[in-house]
Amino acid sequence: MIATEQEIVSVVISTYNGAEFISEQLESIIHQTYSNLEIIVADDASTDDTIRILKSYAEKDKRIIIYQRDTNAGYNVSFSEVCSKATGAFVAISDQDDIWKPDKIEKQLKKIKENANTVLVHCISARFEEKSSPHLGSIKKMNFFRGNDIKCFYLANYVLGHTMLFRRLLLETTLPFPPNIYYDWWLAANACSVGNIECVNEILVWHRMHQSNATGTAKPKIYFKEQTRSTLSTVLSIPDIPVHDWQLGMHLLKKYQQFDGRFSWPVFWLLFTNAPILFAHKRRVFPWISYLKHSWRYARASTLA
Repeated sequence: MIATEQEIVSVVISTYNGAEFISEQLESIIHQTYSNLEIIVADDASTDDTIRILKSYAEKDKRIIIYQRDTNAGYNVSFSEVCSKATGAFVAISDQDDIWKPDKIEKQLKKIKENANTVLVHCISARFEEKSSPHLGSIKKMNFFRGNDIKCFYLANYVLGHTMLFRRLLLETTLPFPPNIYYDWWLAANACSVGNIECVNEILVWHRMHQSNATGTAKPKIYFKEQTRSTLSTVLSIPDIPVHDWQLGMHLLKKYQQFDGRFSWPVFWLLFTNAPILFAHKRRVFPWISYLKHSWRYARASTLA
């Protein structure tokens, strides 16, 4: 694909003690078939060999720009800061330990340009374990989100950051990322308010699973009740949510705010009666079985996210 000056893609990476795997990911990024890139790395005060590795790559590839923090701030702050440095018309988010397919950016860029209203594109992310071969990984069945129904993001996020490529205009209304919601959840919900989300329905990212994943096994666990009170109130602060959608969100938020105890029947009933909307990603042959299960889970205080 021939790149033009107006089509720079900013690849943004947050690193923290990623020396073990960062080289593989950088190799997969610098050898993308779409080469008009700026590769911006924000290191969140690593204490291992990460900085040395990054600098060695930056010396060989002038597209790589490195920023260093003196103190560790966490990946939400780090991604917020590195996204603010992006100058390209499009932004692609990268984890430090994944491996991209060579045509990831090319295919996502083609998809996002098919429709001017498409703000964000995501893709299939196939998991693989630690140091095994990516091609031996497992592909988790996913129902990809398409469209702009923000209600689908009231309870959870299904558009993962490491699969995203989006128009930089999305950052105009989302930066700085708020502290009480995961950055990719925030980006996806906001994308619904300014345009549409699309997907490339094929594996373009191999997502490495290990004990130190910042957004995987090492992610702090919180209860559905507390998570929903916090994140839903943040999502509902997004401008231009359709009135009817906003009213449903506020009704759900109030039910969670009144939730006191181990289980809430009012929360369960509200979730279940709106399950085709709130759990639209659960497309099954018999969806109401899945709707019942998930409504029950989200109405329990003791269930961990």
